[in-house]
Amino acid sequence: MAQVDIQINNRIYKVTCDDGQEQRLQQLAGFFDRHVGHLVEELGEIGDARLMLLSALTVCDELFEARTRCAEMEKSAKALDSQTEGGASRVIDAATSRVNEITSRLSDN
Repeated sequence: MAQVDIQINNRIYKVTCDDGQEQRLQQLAGFFDRHVGHLVEELGEIGDARLMLLSALTVCDELFEARTRCAEMEKSAKALDSQTEGGASRVIDAATSRVNEITSRLSDN
Protein backbone atom coordinates (compact mmCIF):
# COMPACT_ATOMS: atom_id res chain seq x y z
CA MET A 1 0.00 0.00 0.00
CA ALA A 2 1.21 3.47 -0.89
CA GLN A 3 0.77 6.51 1.30
CA VAL A 4 -0.03 9.87 -0.27
CA ASP A 5 -0.22 13.35 1.18
CA ILE A 6 -3.25 15.17 -0.19
CA GLN A 7 -4.20 18.76 0.46
CA ILE A 8 -7.77 19.83 1.09
CA ASN A 9 -8.52 23.40 2.15
CA ASN A 10 -4.83 24.04 2.87
CA ARG A 11 -4.60 21.04 5.22
CA ILE A 12 -2.49 17.99 4.55
CA TYR A 13 -4.03 14.53 5.02
CA LYS A 14 -2.14 11.25 4.77
CA VAL A 15 -4.13 8.70 2.80
CA THR A 16 -3.26 5.16 1.79
CA CYS A 17 -4.09 3.68 -1.58
CA ASP A 18 -3.14 0.73 -3.75
CA ASP A 19 0.29 0.93 -5.32
CA GLY A 20 0.09 2.70 -8.66
CA GLN A 21 -3.03 4.70 -7.71
CA GLU A 22 -1.16 7.66 -6.21
CA GLN A 23 -1.63 9.97 -9.19
CA ARG A 24 -5.33 9.14 -9.43
CA LEU A 25 -5.77 9.88 -5.74
CA GLN A 26 -4.03 13.23 -6.21
CA GLN A 27 -6.39 14.04 -9.11
CA LEU A 28 -9.44 13.15 -7.03
CA ALA A 29 -8.16 15.22 -4.11
CA GLY A 30 -7.58 18.19 -6.41
CA PHE A 31 -11.10 17.90 -7.79
CA PHE A 32 -12.57 17.76 -4.29
CA ASP A 33 -10.36 20.61 -3.06
CA ARG A 34 -11.71 22.84 -5.84
CA HIS A 35 -15.26 22.13 -4.60
CA VAL A 36 -14.20 22.95 -1.06
CA GLY A 37 -12.53 26.14 -2.29
CA HIS A 38 -15.71 27.28 -4.05
CA LEU A 39 -17.72 26.75 -0.87
CA VAL A 40 -15.15 28.64 1.20
CA GLU A 41 -15.48 31.55 -1.24
CA GLU A 42 -19.28 31.47 -0.91
CA LEU A 43 -19.68 30.67 2.79
CA GLY A 44 -16.36 31.50 4.43
CA GLU A 45 -14.69 29.22 6.94
CA ILE A 46 -17.60 27.32 8.49
CA GLY A 47 -15.60 24.55 10.14
CA ASP A 48 -13.88 21.59 8.52
CA ALA A 49 -16.58 19.03 9.25
CA ARG A 50 -19.40 21.14 7.83
CA LEU A 51 -17.24 22.22 4.88
CA MET A 52 -16.37 18.62 4.01
CA LEU A 53 -20.00 17.53 4.38
CA LEU A 54 -21.33 20.27 2.11
CA SER A 55 -18.59 19.63 -0.43
CA ALA A 56 -19.29 15.89 -0.44
CA LEU A 57 -23.01 16.56 -0.92
CA THR A 58 -22.22 18.92 -3.82
CA VAL A 59 -20.09 16.25 -5.51
CA CYS A 60 -22.81 13.63 -4.92
CA ASP A 61 -25.38 15.97 -6.47
CA GLU A 62 -23.20 16.31 -9.57
CA LEU A 63 -22.77 12.54 -9.71
CA PHE A 64 -26.52 11.91 -9.47
CA GLU A 65 -27.19 14.53 -12.16
CA ALA A 66 -24.63 12.91 -14.46
CA ARG A 67 -26.15 9.46 -13.85
CA THR A 68 -29.61 10.80 -14.68
CA ARG A 69 -28.35 12.36 -17.92
CA CYS A 70 -26.59 9.11 -18.88
CA ALA A 71 -29.75 7.09 -18.25
CA GLU A 72 -31.79 9.53 -20.35
CA MET A 73 -29.26 9.32 -23.17
CA GLU A 74 -29.29 5.51 -23.06
CA LYS A 75 -33.09 5.51 -23.11
CA SER A 76 -33.24 7.86 -26.09
CA ALA A 77 -30.56 5.88 -27.94
CA LYS A 78 -32.59 2.67 -27.54
CA ALA A 79 -35.72 4.40 -28.86
CA LEU A 80 -33.78 5.77 -31.80
CA ASP A 81 -32.37 2.35 -32.67
CA SER A 82 -35.80 0.74 -32.90
CA GLN A 83 -37.14 3.60 -35.06
CA THR A 84 -34.25 3.46 -37.51
CA GLU A 85 -33.95 -0.31 -37.76
CA GLY A 86 -32.91 -1.15 -41.28
CA GLY A 87 -32.32 2.49 -42.11
CA ALA A 88 -28.62 2.03 -42.71
CA SER A 89 -29.16 -0.82 -45.14
CA ARG A 90 -31.72 1.24 -47.07
CA VAL A 91 -29.24 4.09 -47.37
CA ILE A 92 -26.52 1.70 -48.54
CA ASP A 93 -28.88 0.11 -51.08
CA ALA A 94 -29.86 3.53 -52.41
CA ALA A 95 -26.22 4.60 -52.68
CA THR A 96 -25.33 1.34 -54.43
CA SER A 97 -28.15 1.84 -56.93
CA ARG A 98 -26.98 5.39 -57.60
CA VAL A 99 -23.38 4.25 -58.13
CA ASN A 100 -24.60 1.52 -60.48
CA GLU A 101 -26.61 4.09 -62.49
CA ILE A 102 -23.59 6.36 -62.81
CA THR A 103 -21.37 3.45 -63.76
CA SER A 104 -23.88 2.37 -66.41
CA ARG A 105 -24.03 5.87 -67.91
CA LEU A 106 -20.25 6.11 -68.00
CA SER A 107 -20.02 2.69 -69.67
CA ASP A 108 -22.49 3.75 -72.38
CA ASN A 109 -20.38 6.78 -73.34
